[in-house]
Amino acid sequence: MFVDFGRGKVYALAENGEQVEVFDNLEDMVGKLCPNMVVIDSLPAKFQKTAAELATTGITFLRLKNLEKISEERKNNGVKKTDENDVRLLKTLYRRHPDLFQPISTSPEELEVRALTELWVEIARMKKASKQTRMATNNPVVAKINKTLRNSLDELSREIHEEALSLPLYRKAVQGLGLKGPTLAYIISHDGWAFTVLPRDRLAIRYQLTRRVGRGRRLRSRLLIMLAFTTVVNKHPRYITTYEDHRQKGKKHWSAVLRVAQRILRELSRIAKESRRQTLDT
Repeated sequence: MFVDFGRGKVYALAENGEQVEVFDNLEDMVGKLCPNMVVIDSLPAKFQKTAAELATTGITFLRLKNLEKISEERKNNGVKKTDENDVRLLKTLYRRHPDLFQPISTSPEELEVRALTELWVEIARMKKASKQTRMATNNPVVAKINKTLRNSLDELSREIHEEALSLPLYRKAVQGLGLKGPTLAYIISHDGWAFTVLPRDRLAIRYQLTRRVGRGRRLRSRLLIMLAFTTVVNKHPRYITTYEDHRQKGKKHWSAVLRVAQRILRELSRIAKESRRQTLDT
């Protein structure tokens, strides 16, 4: 559902609809149209409390990161500024560029895991640099730093796992897929909403798995591939067959790892959407 706010009214346009409907408040819109996702450009203060209450019922609210995008879209299409036109442009913009949107709010648990995993990423970079330096020198200080970083990273990884179990999607991935660790926790704490609302093809584009990519891979893409690589190295019973089957077809190692990453992405998407449907049903 795409929503724009103007003159104290709520202008709503369904994903598969063409007619903009007007409501006095969010409660009336939700009561009639029953959306599971609401996409907006921004949320006025008078609607924020209601949106927070509705979010607890399982509705996901996504907002545009940069409000100038609507103005640019309006200018590029030669469209007059009206609430009805803006909600239609919002729908067009989301269909073309879902990455321009982000969830309005996150839980305290999700924010905690997000902070821990961001620290993990930084320490992992430092550990990699210290390991490379250690290989080039026998300096005892470098060896000590490398050991300290390695131990800290291991301790932080355990802490992240324990904290991430409070996130439903992470917990279900652990129980249902046998996956765990800081890479998975980072992906879910930063991008859990995407698995709930984006179709699989959009997720594949978001994680850069649909085309050849050079050095410009985003962090989330690199971490997903790292997670897939770990399952291969550890011969994860669920994913090693995917890797081996692809290799037996004459594909290279890198291509087979990407195939594992694609499978992980699909299964996370399936679990997230199943969980959401169960929440809405109850």
